[in-house]
Amino acid sequence: MSSWAALKVCHDTLGLLFSPLTSPRRWVRCGRWQHRDQSWALRSRRRLTSRSLQCHFLEQRSSVGDTDYRGASVMITLRKHVFLCYTLQVVWCVLVVAEEWTVTIPNQISGLKGSCILIPCSFTHPSTYIPTNVTWYQYSKLPGKYPVVFSRTKPADIIEHYSGRTELVGRASDGDCSLMINGMLLEHNGEDIYPWVDEVSKSVFAFFQWRVTLEVTDTAPRPQLSVSEEQREGGNITVSCAVLHTCPSSPPSLSFGDQRGVVQGYHTEEIQGRWRVLSTISFVARAEDHETVVACNVTHPGGQTAAGEVVLDVSYAPRSVNVSGGSTVVQVGTNLSLSCVSDANPPASSYLWHLLRDGLVTPLNHSTETAAVTDLHPDENAFHCTAINPLGRSKPSSSFVVTAEYKPSILANSSCSYHAGQVICRCQARARPRAKVLWIVDGGPLFPGSDPTTSPQNHTVMDIWAAEGTYENVSVTCLVNNTHGHDKLLLSVFVKAPPTNVSISQLPARPLEGEKVTLSCLGHGHLPISSYRWYRVFGEQSVLLREDSGSLSLSVTRDVGQFRCSALNEMGECSSDTTAVNVEYAPAILPLSFCSVNDGEVRCECVVDSHPVAQIIWTPWSIQDNQTHNITDLLNWRILRSILIGPKVDDMGDVLCNSTNEHGSAFLKLPFIAGETSVQRSLFYGGVGGTLLLVLSFASFLFWRFYSTKRRDCRVALEEVELKGALQVIHNDPTDCPGNTLTLMVSDEDFHSNVYDTGYRVRV
Repeated sequence: MSSWAALKVCHDTLGLLFSPLTSPRRWVRCGRWQHRDQSWALRSRRRLTSRSLQCHFLEQRSSVGDTDYRGASVMITLRKHVFLCYTLQVVWCVLVVAEEWTVTIPNQISGLKGSCILIPCSFTHPSTYIPTNVTWYQYSKLPGKYPVVFSRTKPADIIEHYSGRTELVGRASDGDCSLMINGMLLEHNGEDIYPWVDEVSKSVFAFFQWRVTLEVTDTAPRPQLSVSEEQREGGNITVSCAVLHTCPSSPPSLSFGDQRGVVQGYHTEEIQGRWRVLSTISFVARAEDHETVVACNVTHPGGQTAAGEVVLDVSYAPRSVNVSGGSTVVQVGTNLSLSCVSDANPPASSYLWHLLRDGLVTPLNHSTETAAVTDLHPDENAFHCTAINPLGRSKPSSSFVVTAEYKPSILANSSCSYHAGQVICRCQARARPRAKVLWIVDGGPLFPGSDPTTSPQNHTVMDIWAAEGTYENVSVTCLVNNTHGHDKLLLSVFVKAPPTNVSISQLPARPLEGEKVTLSCLGHGHLPISSYRWYRVFGEQSVLLREDSGSLSLSVTRDVGQFRCSALNEMGECSSDTTAVNVEYAPAILPLSFCSVNDGEVRCECVVDSHPVAQIIWTPWSIQDNQTHNITDLLNWRILRSILIGPKVDDMGDVLCNSTNEHGSAFLKLPFIAGETSVQRSLFYGGVGGTLLLVLSFASFLFWRFYSTKRRDCRVALEEVELKGALQVIHNDPTDCPGNTLTLMVSDEDFHSNVYDTGYRVRV
């Protein structure tokens, strides 16, 4: 009898205590009362079993006017004996609940053919009872049929398809009735079996009502797979594979095939006779693992196999980025559509585009996967893209080079030159692909060039046509064509001559002392200028500098000096005028500034070096303005002298010379030289001037040494000569370029020393 049933009886019985005790009469029948108008019957002939609890009262009948007793029947009324019945019922309920029989067994259990099944089974019994044996039977609805599934005492009675396959796992004395069935057969499928303890009478406990149904199949179930929620490149991924079974002594085996990683296994008991085999594999995720199939294979003891799989979803930053765009050779002006292809999970959400051209990287105004390019420049255009997603950005893609071809364009240096009855014409054009050069002379038919030369670096072609005995007004036309078009030019004929109009320009035009200055040598000639020479001028002498390009760069000081340049072509050389470098600086009052008193007259002189020329102001002098004379004159283009003359007065005080220009100012308190004469003043000026000349000469020498030995762009070219007598350097050039004749005399003591190489013809 179950605990629930016993408690129900107790509940119903307790209800009697609170039932009405007046007529009509009520009788106890197993805790239930019945109402039958005028007659009552209480019958209790059945014995107390585990499934029914009944009161053993004698049967009593009652009718109006008479009473009938059967056997030793005793009639009691509820009013007199209800308390006694109630007490007996409560005591009986407590005893039944405390010492009833129970069986715990699953309703159904599954297994595989050829494998085993362990049926968990346990029971309870009255505390005064000691069980010794458990027998298992197959349930049968036929009366008197009790097929034996397992028995220790009667092994011969075990039916055939269970014989040798069953064994009791636990001990009856421990309340364990678990049964192991090995080598399951498909015949076992659908059969109900149940345990029985010590052949206890079914009137005490009906064990057959607690049965388990066997389900046997030949198909193994698929394993259950799961994978880590976060699958990110560089992180750990764990794949779990699990399968339920009912044979703990021989569990199924799990494997992950050739998947790399660390494998761990677990075997745990579930409920209702089921066990769980779990295997996990862990590994570090790679981008290559994305969309990889991880398979789990299960093999059961009966030989059945099953497999399950899971597809990895690994997230990673973009990689393997490249640009695609169809044709890599197009014509200038063609619209181009490019795509940035990348491998990323999740897919790239934004992009960066760059163009590499002539060594310069330029960002493009595109942020999507495709970019429309409409301004292709001639020749090579190298495109790069970078893909970005929430996990990061890729490295820039490799170059996708698009070559933009174009029709020929004749260059400006194409021309003809005439000299001594011969015309030579040069036609140079830029084109891609390579162009073909044709000539037309004096309106005649087209004819091809003789032997054109090409330059793959800048994609130019040049052809030369020459003719003897021609005249300088000949008409020559150059025609150049390729697959994209053509260009034609009537060439100008120039008479060959040395360069003309050679001059020097300076940038910046107004540098401050210490800044960089670039001097450029400008000129015109035909044929074009091929080289240059730079000279630093010291009076009547010129020092040849090493720079041979059209520009000379130097850091300037106020004493940087003067320069000239020469331009050369194959017809000759022409020099520029000597040019002083314009350098600006703040005023500086020179030491030869003074004040003197002579014969009652005061004379003050303030000499200022500045550029631009400074303004000089005298302060203070306690004499009237109409008695003072201020004379200002320029000693040269940068030296300004101001002379202040006036009568001597008492308490003259200090005389200050203040000089100012746009770059700064300077002031000096002038010393008085008493009793100065004109001779003394001359000697003073002569000494100061000589000192200044020596300082300038020494500075010039240092400048020459610096540019000849230290600065690559202003070094002097030297030539070792060994001569006896005077060295005369003469350059005889046409008279239309003055200043090209130079004679430099070298004394005997300078023999075997380094002499400047002017590049001129040397005569001894």
